[in-house]
Amino acid sequence: MKPNSNGNSGPGCHGNYIPVVTRKETAKVCLSEILYIETELRTVIIYTEIRAYRFYGKLDEVIKSLNGNFYRCHKSCILNMEKIIRMEDGIFHFEGGETLRIGQNNYQRTRRHYIRFLMEKR
Repeated sequence: MKPNSNGNSGPGCHGNYIPVVTRKETAKVCLSEILYIETELRTVIIYTEIRAYRFYGKLDEVIKSLNGNFYRCHKSCILNMEKIIRMEDGIFHFEGGETLRIGQNNYQRTRRHYIRFLMEKR
């Protein structure tokens, strides 16, 4: 599968992707392209630098497809630690300029996890 203009790249995934299947679209989203994932009611939303993918599902099912770069900071949100460029005052700043605010309790716990993640990746 050749890369296409909407951000899906087949060969670059190396089998590490989340399948997105809706009535209108079928795609694979490479784990390396994901900034974060969240849920709203029964809809899972996968955010990449290029676009957001929406489909019906459960975060508990999606998390089974993820690797150690991902951290569940809240019952409805999973972050890709590799894509965070900085954290400041409860806001995560991702590659590409995307930001995400989370609550103070979750922020402190996630901040500690992110620091450990950075130290292990050195």
